Amino acid sequence: MQTKWGRRAFLAGTGASVALPRLAAAQAAFPAKPIRIVHGYSAASNPDTIARVIAPSMIETLGQSVIVEPKPGAGERIAAQYLMTQPADGYTLYLITGGANVISATDPQTPFNTLKDFSYVSTITLFPFALFVAANSPLQSFKDLRAAALARPGKLNYGHSGVGNTLHLAVEYLKALTDMKMEAIAYKDTGQQINDVLTGRLDVAIGTFTGYHGALANRQARAIGVTSKEVWPLNPDVPPIALDVPGYEVVSWLGLAGPIGLPGPIADKLSDAVKIAVARTDVKERLQGMGNDARASTPAQFRARIEADYAKWQPLAKFVNP
Repeated sequence: MQTKWGRRAFLAGTGASVALPRLAAAQAAFPAKPIRIVHGYSAASNPDTIARVIAPSMIETLGQSVIVEPKPGAGERIAAQYLMTQPADGYTLYLITGGANVISATDPQTPFNTLKDFSYVSTITLFPFALFVAANSPLQSFKDLRAAALARPGKLNYGHSGVGNTLHLAVEYLKALTDMKMEAIAYKDTGQQINDVLTGRLDVAIGTFTGYHGALANRQARAIGVTSKEVWPLNPDVPPIALDVPGYEVVSWLGLAGPIGLPGPIADKLSDAVKIAVARTDVKERLQGMGNDARASTPAQFRARIEADYAKWQPLAKFVNP
């Protein structure tokens, strides 16, 4: 004879057995509606441009619309926190940059932890940063910048895109290695930063070749040093800063993440879509033309990169919290 408690246990077990096939069916049917990709920067920024470059291919592969939504501000904190409020169903993704990982590793007040709060899908690009000046700037090289900064401590300024992110720390790290003293100015809007470089309000700025692509193509700006250890193959005319500062190297990445708990089959399907996108000749050429090395990965490979970079940047927290 079945007891009341035995019947309840049986029904509970039956419910679980029914739920599992439903979950599997939902994952197999993914995606059944449009996918949103949010990022933490302004329109026309590096993440925004890259998201829009890969979106058409992802639409073809997945059979659903892919909508790009900028949520700029606070060094990606706004976009990251927004993602954390979304269901882990693959319909809201976060175009995360290496900067978010840097912030998580170095700022104890950051409201997210890249090791605990996100699931990872795939990297998209690998890229260095560069120091940019106006075309008519008297600073012709990094040596000129270094000499000017040492001769006039604190009189020069540089622009970056957010306190504590990779761009900011890349210059602070460089300053620490060279005893250069320059005033840091944070910008929420990449377009305003570029405009201030071109008009001379900024002596120099650190950014991406993607962000400065238009200014470089129009010969309004010049890159005087790249942060990769060696000559960056996609921009071979820009000398590495490491030639003057041995051991200096900062190379970042950009990729797709989801909320923690994203089912493996969905992550794999999205990862495959990214892999197909960056393998397309038109997409690869577009990304490379903007200074980005197209680089897809598996979810596991992306998480491994997150963990390795987190360990690299964590000791540099002193530059964020002196």
